[in-house]
Amino acid sequence: MNEFLLVLLIFLGLSIVVYSQKFRPQKPGSLTIMINTAKLNSVLQNFVSDTSEVEGAALVTPDGLPLATMLPMGMDEERVSAMSAAMLSLGDRIGNELSRGSIDRIYVEGSKGYGILTSCGEDAVFLVLASESAKQGIIMLEIKRAVSELKLLLL
Repeated sequence: MNEFLLVLLIFLGLSIVVYSQKFRPQKPGSLTIMINTAKLNSVLQNFVSDTSEVEGAALVTPDGLPLATMLPMGMDEERVSAMSAAMLSLGDRIGNELSRGSIDRIYVEGSKGYGILTSCGEDAVFLVLASESAKQGIIMLEIKRAVSELKLLLL
């Protein structure tokens, strides 16, 4: 049945993404490892609840797609993810134009707090939202610890 549906969709010219192991192309002898989104969400939840003055966090792709989010009520994860990717892209261009090298962190300070974007390997960006009373040194240390843990889950 699944093979028939796949052939029908291909015949109709539709693009699809199949998440079934049966259809996933693999190299001979390769092992497919899926990203465990439950663990990513758990890391974010622990980070937000255990780090003083952190109001939210998100892990997004460089293309602006959410991988895991723990955001304050009323914040749209799709919109936050897209803005994070846009900030990263702009930061990269600014870093290149100003001969500052690759960007490790983008820091936005507003009247209600901070937004900190940190690279989390090639495939993800870690966004942290902190209140204006947050101690920056502690936040940066906790971000470093969380990024190390998240990178292991993204391998």
